[in-house]
Amino acid sequence: MPLLTKTAIAIFASLTSLFILSKPPAPTVEDLQPRYTSVYVGYEAPIVPTTQAPTTTLKTALKGCDAVFAMAQQVGWDADQLGTLIAVAQRESRCQTDAFNPADTYGQSYGVMQINDFWCKPSRYFKQGYLQAYGLLDTCQDLFDLEINMRAALNIYRYSNGWRAWGGK
Repeated sequence: MPLLTKTAIAIFASLTSLFILSKPPAPTVEDLQPRYTSVYVGYEAPIVPTTQAPTTTLKTALKGCDAVFAMAQQVGWDADQLGTLIAVAQRESRCQTDAFNPADTYGQSYGVMQINDFWCKPSRYFKQGYLQAYGLLDTCQDLFDLEINMRAALNIYRYSNGWRAWGGK
């Protein structure tokens, strides 16, 4: 065997063993940061008067991201996810409950969290739709209601084990 070939094989073998046997590098500080950053991290919910039913107050008194934040708290989103939730709502819809995208990648998207109609249309697994099967809504149009949108988003978040449905990890 020519010397060049033996040398090339030796170099290849040592590089291969280096990659196979070496540990991956430790994650950097940047690797450990949340994917979504926002001015809403550490955001404090506005004070909602307790003399009215919370849902009524949230739908009439609060607007935009304040209403989204308060409603998310009310329907059971974990406090440690609220900053990310607001960042996603801001990116998806500018926190507008009537946001609608008729030409999303997989169909149409509705409401604050831009929930795709994949979740509320019939499929081979759910005759009426996934969100209908869990009693969260009747039609995709119901996703324009802030409370329904927040509950549906929470269900999708839990089903997806995180923010995958919105392009996250």
